[in-house]
Amino acid sequence: MHPPNLHHCDRQDILAYCQQAWQIEDQLLKSLISPETFYLNPDPLRNLLIFYLGHSAVFYINKLVRVGLITERINPHFESLFEIGVDPEKPDEIEIIFDNLRQADVIEVWAYRQQVYDRISEFIHNLAIALPINQEHPLWALMMAIEHQYIHIETSSMLIRQLPMNNLQRPQTWEYAPANGYTKPNEMVEVAGGMVRFGKPQDSNIYGWDIEYGDRTVNVETFQASKYLITNAEFLDFVKDGGYENQNYWHDSAWAWKVQHQIKHPKFWIPDTDGYKYRAMFDEIAMPFDFPVEVNHHEAIAYCQWKGSNIRLMTEAEYQLATYGTELISSQAEENSGFNLNLKFASPSPVGYLESAKSPSALYDLRGNVWEWLSNHLTPLNGYQPHYLYENYSAPYFDTKHNMMAGGSWITSGTEAFPYYRNWFRPNFYQHAGFRIAT
Repeated sequence: MHPPNLHHCDRQDILAYCQQAWQIEDQLLKSLISPETFYLNPDPLRNLLIFYLGHSAVFYINKLVRVGLITERINPHFESLFEIGVDPEKPDEIEIIFDNLRQADVIEVWAYRQQVYDRISEFIHNLAIALPINQEHPLWALMMAIEHQYIHIETSSMLIRQLPMNNLQRPQTWEYAPANGYTKPNEMVEVAGGMVRFGKPQDSNIYGWDIEYGDRTVNVETFQASKYLITNAEFLDFVKDGGYENQNYWHDSAWAWKVQHQIKHPKFWIPDTDGYKYRAMFDEIAMPFDFPVEVNHHEAIAYCQWKGSNIRLMTEAEYQLATYGTELISSQAEENSGFNLNLKFASPSPVGYLESAKSPSALYDLRGNVWEWLSNHLTPLNGYQPHYLYENYSAPYFDTKHNMMAGGSWITSGTEAFPYYRNWFRPNFYQHAGFRIAT
C-alpha cells in the first residue's frame, strides 16, 4: 500500500494505511504460541518481546496526547513502561529494566493494544482534515505513529526469527520465496561517476523522518560494484577458507565481538551434517545458496578484507548514484511493486530473481530483498533539524558507532521503503541485512 499523499489524502486513505500496519504487526505477534514467550529477549541487545507488544500502541497515544488531539490516556502505567526503546552496546546495560517489564501481564497488554486500536480507528474515522499535512500540522503526530509502527514490524520480525521454532506458529499466508538451487556469476559492473544530490524536499507529499531532510551534494568518482548482493554460496567460500578464524580480516572491535560470542558462521545458518541449513522466519529449510547472505557490518567488512585490499562496501553517495543516477526522483523510485519490499515474499529472494529490481546502472536488488550495509557512519545532512515530537529519533546516533544501511528488505514497508529513507544500526546488530562489494 502506498503511503498517503499528505497533500491530497482523505481519512479513508489514512485509516486503511494505519489498519494495514496493525494487521501486519498483529500477525507477527500472534505467531508466538505461548504468553511466556513474550518474557524472552531472543536478541540480548534488545528488549523483552512484551515491550514490543506494547510499544507501538503506546507511541500512538503519547504522540497524540502531546499535540492535544487526544486528551485522555488509556493506561498511564503502560504509556510510561513501554515508551522508550533501547540501543545498548552491551547486554548488561539494559538488564535492569527487564524486572519492570516482567511485571506486565501479556493478556492485559493485548487488551490494551485493542483499546488503542479502537481509539485510533474511531479518531481517524471522525477526522476533519485540513490539508496539507506538513511537519507543523498536529496530524504529523498520527503519521509519525503509523510509520513508527511499520518500522517496529521489521524490528519484531528480526527478534521473532531468533526464537526457537517450537515457540512459533507460522501464519497460514506466509510464503517464502522459491530458491533456484543455483547461483549466478557475480561480476563487477562499472558505474559511471557523477554528481549526486540527496535529501528529502521539505514540501514532499509523503511523511519523512528528520534524518531524511536536508541537503548534500557529492561528486562520485567512477567505481565498480558487484552486480548482485553477496550470496550464501559466495559467503560459504569465506567460511570454508577459515575467514572466521583469521584475525587479519577483522578490525579489533569486530574480532573482540566474534571471540566473545564464539561466532563461526552467519547467524541464520544452522550447522548440519552436510554443511548448513537456513533459518527462515518460522522454519528451518535447506540452504538457499542463491539468497543474499545476511550478516552484520563486522562480518561484511571481514569478507571484504578476505577478498582483497581494494574491496570494500559502497558509500552512501555511491549507493545513491547506482540506484537513482544523478536525479533522485524517477518513475522507478516512486514505484515499489517491482522490488522485494512490502512482504512481496515472506523472505529474501534469489539475487537477480526480479528483473524489475535491476537498476539503470545494471545492479540488482539495490532496493528490497535485504538491507545493504554501507561504509558510512550515520551523519546528518546539511540543514538537519530534529523534529520536536521525536527529538532523539536520530540525533543520539551521530557518534561514529552506527553504520548506515540502505534499500530496505523484504519486510520493509511504509515510507521506510521509499528512496529518501536513511537507516543505521550498530555494527554488531543483526537486521535483515546483507551487502555487495565495491572497488
